[in-house]
Amino acid sequence: MPEWTSDNAIVLSTKTLGENTYILSLFTAEHGRHLGVIKKKHPPQIGTLLHATWKARLPEQLGSFYIEEQQAYAPLYLDDMPRLNTLSCICALLDKALPERQTYLTLHDYTLKLLQNLSSHDFLKHYILFEISLLAHLGFGLDTSSCAGGGNATDLAYISPKTGRAVSREKGAPYHDKLLILPKFIWQDCPALPKDLIDGFKLTEHFLTNCLSGDIIPAIRTRLIKSIKDE
Repeated sequence: MPEWTSDNAIVLSTKTLGENTYILSLFTAEHGRHLGVIKKKHPPQIGTLLHATWKARLPEQLGSFYIEEQQAYAPLYLDDMPRLNTLSCICALLDKALPERQTYLTLHDYTLKLLQNLSSHDFLKHYILFEISLLAHLGFGLDTSSCAGGGNATDLAYISPKTGRAVSREKGAPYHDKLLILPKFIWQDCPALPKDLIDGFKLTEHFLTNCLSGDIIPAIRTRLIKSIKDE
């Protein structure tokens, strides 16, 4: 009988299967995104950190989860809709984008740290960097190590929408209407202004939409962008 245990399983989604029965989608460090059934009066909230054990008669079966909640993050932000929406967006995007049962240890660690630090003032900046990390782990990493046109690598300002390679301000200026804006915080450790955040969301949305299959961008993501514009 196959079985495994994970101390840091993140709840991505829950689906009602029957009375007091739910299908959980968890993001685990060693087993990736994994589905299983739980029997519980109330399912855990999205974004909750669990100790989870999975068991099944055969490896290919859905199997059952036995869980113990460690930390529920959603209740911390019930009065803070931008952060609560960010938490929901993280979980929904992972649930849609990640293939089942494929390990992404580094991405799992990144996600856990992001959930643990949603209270930081620059949480939206780190959320955008999370989307870039997700793209990289799925094989669509952006290249900001140099200028694709041989220009100044210390003054990158654009990204090619076709190749994902950075372009310097000088080399990209004649083609600025065909390129995506590259906010500085994506390739350097620096603060992000509201305009930088909006440009960052536009950048990652392009690659999430055009590189990954299916309609994976959660509807709640638009609320994050609106929260920036409303500031």
